[in-house]
Amino acid sequence: MLYIYSFCCKFNNNYFLLQTTHAAANFAGILKHNFAYLHCWEIMKDEPKWQDPKPRAFAKSAGGDGFGEDTINLGDDNSSPTGSAEKRPMGRDSAKAAKKKANSSAGSASSSEYASRMQDLSLQKISILQEEFVRKNYRFQQLAFIDEKRFEEMRSHNQSLLIIEQEKIRIMREKHDMDKEEKEKQEDEMILGIDLDGCTSAQRLYYKALQEEIFEKIAARRRKRQGP
Repeated sequence: MLYIYSFCCKFNNNYFLLQTTHAAANFAGILKHNFAYLHCWEIMKDEPKWQDPKPRAFAKSAGGDGFGEDTINLGDDNSSPTGSAEKRPMGRDSAKAAKKKANSSAGSASSSEYASRMQDLSLQKISILQEEFVRKNYRFQQLAFIDEKRFEEMRSHNQSLLIIEQEKIRIMREKHDMDKEEKEKQEDEMILGIDLDGCTSAQRLYYKALQEEIFEKIAARRRKRQGP
């Protein structure tokens, strides 16, 4: 029986050594760096805080003498090698690592949701800007058409005003020519009606020259009307 107990103690030590190795591997896999306090763990692992809540059957020692069936329990055939000892409580660093991983996963999900929401908002903003551009472009075309039509109307109006002004100038010129011609006619008639015999010698020479100029002017008008 003492031999069995010694063998079980060796097995227990090897078992916890494997547990420590497995825990160190998990720690490195989660936090991406090795656990640097194994020497501290070797000292603290036997503290009550780090012990399993259930006593190990093969390590239990009562106040009685010797080793009997109550002190050593190899388990039945259906029990697994690790069935007598449950997992130890999660350490502070492992708990922090698990919490950090959970927060990282939650943060990643939140970031993905935020990115998706921002993308939706960006698409909505682009759609609104496109609609605004179409509306402004249509309004610009309307204003351009109105301005073009207004310019055409103004140009036509100015053209009409120019024609009217030109007609006014023509009429005024004709009237001026007619008035001038009428005035010359009256002067010619007055000069031609002067009795040269009743004038002095100087007056006679002056009015006679004027009468001759009038006769030449009348003859030129007649030739102009008759043509070449």
